[in-house]
Amino acid sequence: SSISCCLRLAADKMLQARTSGGMNESFTGMTPTGLKGKLASLEDFISMQNEELAAQRQEIESLRNDKSNIEQHYQAQLMELKKTMVADVQRMQDEVKRHFSHQKAENSRLQQQITTLKGEKTSLQQQILGLQRRIQEIEEQIGCD
Repeated sequence: SSISCCLRLAADKMLQARTSGGMNESFTGMTPTGLKGKLASLEDFISMQNEELAAQRQEIESLRNDKSNIEQHYQAQLMELKKTMVADVQRMQDEVKRHFSHQKAENSRLQQQITTLKGEKTSLQQQILGLQRRIQEIEEQIGCD
């Protein structure tokens, strides 16, 4: 049956551990030679293996929890960094838009001043031409008299 097969496998493991020096001296020195003693030794061995397995499982669970906590911590840091960067980029974009708007208004104001100055320059040039003609006319009148 499967129980006797498992007992045979456990006995083989125990014998292998005993012959290879895998078990400590106190355990092998106390191993009884009768069938009941061997069975009790096997049960102790299985119990120790189960305890070791439970400890390993607990360690694995602890490591998984640590990993999960670390991942959550770094995910939260990443989200905070992303939020901060998005806010910084938005602030910079708003600032650039504000500067562009201000520069556009300044350019428009300067262009208006240039247009006004060109008009005044043309007007002054026409006045100069008119005055030069008058001077010439007056000079001709003075020269004639």
